[in-house]
Amino acid sequence: MSVSPEISSLFGLADKVALVTGAVTGIGREIARLFDKAGATVIAADINIDEAMTFVGEAQGNARAVRLDQGDPASVSALFDDVRAHEGRLDVLVNCAAIYPHKPFEEVDTAFLDKMLDINLRGVFQCVQGAVGMMKQQTTGGSIINISSVNSLKACIFDNVHYGITKAGVNNITVSVALEYASHNIRVNSVLPGGVATAKAMASSDYPVRGPYTQPGRMPLNNAICTPDQIANACLFLASDASSYVTGQLLAVDGGFLVS
Repeated sequence: MSVSPEISSLFGLADKVALVTGAVTGIGREIARLFDKAGATVIAADINIDEAMTFVGEAQGNARAVRLDQGDPASVSALFDDVRAHEGRLDVLVNCAAIYPHKPFEEVDTAFLDKMLDINLRGVFQCVQGAVGMMKQQTTGGSIINISSVNSLKACIFDNVHYGITKAGVNNITVSVALEYASHNIRVNSVLPGGVATAKAMASSDYPVRGPYTQPGRMPLNNAICTPDQIANACLFLASDASSYVTGQLLAVDGGFLVS
């Protein structure tokens, strides 16, 4: 039996413009790929413009690349000016760009902390501002999806305090903006991944990661680490009309880690 057009439309993104930051690796790349397959016009924003162009060359539908240095306020402002000039609208924003270097708490200096805050928190704040400014002008509103982390709610990896506090701040942006702009039909939600098998995570596997998350049995759902496409699937739901009555939510995609 084929899928009905009604269901395809409900979960599809045809005629929608979707901006994905951090779109060239890991979770961000899977989100951009899935949104492209779902029919969206995808704007792949990343500091690595060459890789972003590679994504555009592989895309099935309309896609383009824009360079974004999320730690630079001028670069973020230029990104939204660019979207206004080229697409004239924005239906979906996924804030995926982030950094997550491990560092023992006592060794975190102000320069290191400032960089974390600039990229992971202030940059997200500014991207949400830019999206809200565009979506307010549209009678259809829009959907903003912030990629957070289970680390925002539970201390689960040692030497990661600096990362956890930025994602806790992202959660507060999510719920606060969701409340303030619901009247404009702007929905704001966060997806909270657990451990995800991305290339960056694998590349840092020689780091002595310790903490509750690494203990056996803490991922009840098949005791398996998440894959980027599973995070992308949750984002597609939140971007699509299937979640039209969902806002201000922190959706953990963690195999049950937070309840274990």
